Amino acid sequence: MKSIALSAILLLAVVLGNHARIASGRLVFAHYLIYAPDTIATYKAEIQLAQSKGIDAFALNTNVYRKNLFDQMYQAARELGTGFKIFISADIHADGNGRLSPADVVDMMTSYRTHPNQLTYEGKSFFTSWLGNDDSYWSFYGYANSFTAWRDIFNRAGGKSLYYFIPFFPTDGSYNGVTGVFNIFGTLVDGYYGWDTSAWNYINNNFDTLGTSPGDATSLQACVDAGKTYMASVSAWFFKNLGGQQCCPSTTPSCSPTSSDQSGCPCQVKGNYQGSGLWLQHWTQIINNPPPLVEIVSWNDWIEGHYVSPNLSVGAASSGVDVAGFPHDAFLDLGKHYIDWYKTGTEPVPSQDSLYLFYYTQSSRVSISGQCSILHQDSLSDVVYAVIKLSPGPAATITINSGGHSTVGTATQGVNVIGMGFFEGTQSVTFVRGSVTYTLTGAKQISNRGLSSYNYNVYSAFCKNIQNGACGSGFISDSVRSALAA
Repeated sequence: MKSIALSAILLLAVVLGNHARIASGRLVFAHYLIYAPDTIATYKAEIQLAQSKGIDAFALNTNVYRKNLFDQMYQAARELGTGFKIFISADIHADGNGRLSPADVVDMMTSYRTHPNQLTYEGKSFFTSWLGNDDSYWSFYGYANSFTAWRDIFNRAGGKSLYYFIPFFPTDGSYNGVTGVFNIFGTLVDGYYGWDTSAWNYINNNFDTLGTSPGDATSLQACVDAGKTYMASVSAWFFKNLGGQQCCPSTTPSCSPTSSDQSGCPCQVKGNYQGSGLWLQHWTQIINNPPPLVEIVSWNDWIEGHYVSPNLSVGAASSGVDVAGFPHDAFLDLGKHYIDWYKTGTEPVPSQDSLYLFYYTQSSRVSISGQCSILHQDSLSDVVYAVIKLSPGPAATITINSGGHSTVGTATQGVNVIGMGFFEGTQSVTFVRGSVTYTLTGAKQISNRGLSSYNYNVYSAFCKNIQNGACGSGFISDSVRSALAA
């Protein structure tokens, strides 16, 4: 059992205007996969929810240009009139869904550059890409290399001077790796976006202790030294399993249920801090060594398990993932504390008592006959976490109950984390402060029996406001509910 109070200090606030450019400051974005045929009303609800948690913009990511969906998202932001921003994250990889052509990318850049809800940064239209430094991708379109491809794209889009470009071009996160990108692309890039080496802190599929890998600190320093901008990533955590033995395709001989090398399998676990750990600890590290920009990975990537949005979108139901049964709302609600802290430089003093519960529902030590083992399964920790956000006043007594076993800890003002090794059965946490007692019980039990597939998606539950022994105010505001009902 451990109780941890998390604290740090940083500077600057965000100034956000609907028609004026966004001044340099600390901004938080959310990586948004744009593919589901949602309504403008749903987009409005998502925007309102994101904005209520301190998120400044959605990064619309796709490798298929669905312009009607882009138009609707921009329209939703415009109709709301709340100053929420949108920008494009061009996904430069080819798969069964398709691929983006240079003409697609140019149209993405030019169609929304002057839209009042397009994010601008340093007076330029903000634009990112996920990948795009692989020469072989661009050779398909007759380019000699990725540099000439991007140079041509910017020229066709009106000139590089109109755009602020911060791509994720994969590196090992080291100083030389990041500066190597700048050496190749020069003034075509205005910064570097740390994706995996920031969000999940692993390099070449090897885990590194959070905060000691060369991810954020060296990437930030490399950007500062080069006069460029660093954008970090923060994530709930990553789990993907697209279906039992299908994780062992026959076209990948090394990928089989009995193989010790699962690196070629689509079954993945990335992130050696589960539950609240990766989310809270990485936010604190970002606050201690703050870059100007942070992107949450992700708002709605249901398949990879690092979503923080509730399942408002029709894409959640069609993803093949039990999003409703494994809500991640607690990450988003708890994240507002850290987003406010990151932006203002002062840790917020909680105005109410909040309780959060995180765990996955089967042990990392289980073995399921005929199924591929999960990449990095042995790095997981079988822990149930309680997070307590406590307002000023006396300490609270916290008891975690896991399958008939329990541990007791103390929470004081601020954010506290208490964890214990979990056991099969029901998971709950009991909060006692003065005469107030409240128990939060997880809807999912932990079970290692009768399993047909591996599932290390995180289950979360929370009470935003403990009042008189009950759970007060809800997660989604009345305005968001009204938008959904429209």
